[in-house]
Amino acid sequence: MIGIVILNYINWDETARCINSIFSNETKCKYHIYVVDNASPVGQTDEVNQLLNDPRITFIQKKINDGYSAGNNVGIKQAIKDGCKEVLISNSDILFEKDSIYQMWKFLNDNNSVGIVGPKIYLPDGNVQMINMGVKTGLKEKYMYLLRKTIFYPFVKDFVRKFCALDQDLTKPFEVHSVSGCCFMMSGSCVKEITPFDENTFLYQEELIIGIRMEEKGYKTIYLPDSQIVHAHGQSTKHIKAFSYTCLVQSEIYYFKYYIKSSIIALIPLLLIRAAKYFSFSIKDNDFRKNTGNFFLKTFSTLIRKY
Repeated sequence: MIGIVILNYINWDETARCINSIFSNETKCKYHIYVVDNASPVGQTDEVNQLLNDPRITFIQKKINDGYSAGNNVGIKQAIKDGCKEVLISNSDILFEKDSIYQMWKFLNDNNSVGIVGPKIYLPDGNVQMINMGVKTGLKEKYMYLLRKTIFYPFVKDFVRKFCALDQDLTKPFEVHSVSGCCFMMSGSCVKEITPFDENTFLYQEELIIGIRMEEKGYKTIYLPDSQIVHAHGQSTKHIKAFSYTCLVQSEIYYFKYYIKSSIIALIPLLLIRAAKYFSFSIKDNDFRKNTGNFFLKTFSTLIRKY
């Protein structure tokens, strides 16, 4: 049985649509859904509450929101306890296409060396979501990637194509360093080896950390276009833009300090780039302006903290 963990925060209607897409489009796999609410400040409607009472769903209410990894760890732990073998992690803003879950399950069971598969992801406008983790992300790769939208793009275009897997045939499976954290399935043995997820990041960079753990344990990560989903990208964080951006920068710094062993000096340019972008957002967004002090306090604290 597949344990499907859906992490919810505020967006109850999107979670309901995600669940209903599973009910409508997955007919070949035995599964159980674990909806973990990360202490949403608003409660669910009667309609959503009725859906959550479906016997195919276990609803877990957390009292504290301690982030993506911590929330998913609760669902994963319960799924394993209930005897689930494979575990599928899904954002609430995902819609599953016909047999997309079955295709991931089948590929994992046909390929023992593969620990994680990620589906082909479409955006609501029909475009394919860019693959950003074709190779491992070190600090050099991060700086090169940030140059892709500058006048220096000609100097990094070959790397960007490799990093984003732009030269790959998107109709066939291929190996990547990591897949998008919005939706992926882990094999039973992989779940035991790489979970629980690192809870030191509240939001973002989880994929990169998982990629390193996969590399250490000798598992392959595969992009699987036979499985297709739609991702309403950014909907899960639209209510907390300044907070989520701060989390992004904190997670970047933590990842590079702890997993890549980057020095503070090497990370200062990254923080300055992120701070400049924060200020550009604050020009038009009052939420960013109100939280400027919090941004600098949390990011600099993360920079100087010892791990």
